[in-house]
Amino acid sequence: MTAFPDIVVGAPGDGEVLNLPFGVFTVRISGEQTGGALSVVDSILGAGALGAAPHIHHGHEEYFLVTAGEVTFDTEYGVLTVGAGGSVAVPRGQAHGYRNATEEAARLTTLFTPAGYENYFRAVAEAFAAGEQVTPELLNALRAEQQTTPAHF
Repeated sequence: MTAFPDIVVGAPGDGEVLNLPFGVFTVRISGEQTGGALSVVDSILGAGALGAAPHIHHGHEEYFLVTAGEVTFDTEYGVLTVGAGGSVAVPRGQAHGYRNATEEAARLTTLFTPAGYENYFRAVAEAFAAGEQVTPELLNALRAEQQTTPAHF
């Protein structure tokens, strides 16, 4: 990881839009722009959508900021429901998953440090666009490429 090469500016509406089976994710700041230091992804989770089944990351931390609606986080410590304005920080090695358990869309912004996990969302979007069936097994395989392991609790 290197220092940021320059200031990164994005105008409203900028970003790489990724259509996933469980929502629309927009890469606002990529690892390519920050020298690998961090990435930022905005997400819209549809009603009842599973953002991610419980899993563990060994290569990065995640910081979630819920910007609209409610998002339910499954952790080894229990279930947390976080509304707009709330946040959750997940260190490496901690099991977590998240979902929209409501009948309204939810929005969240996720910061990944270091960057790189946005490539998982790109891979899911590519598979979905190619007509592949996006199964839990495929998601686990794509997630494994980003150095995570499924969690069971």
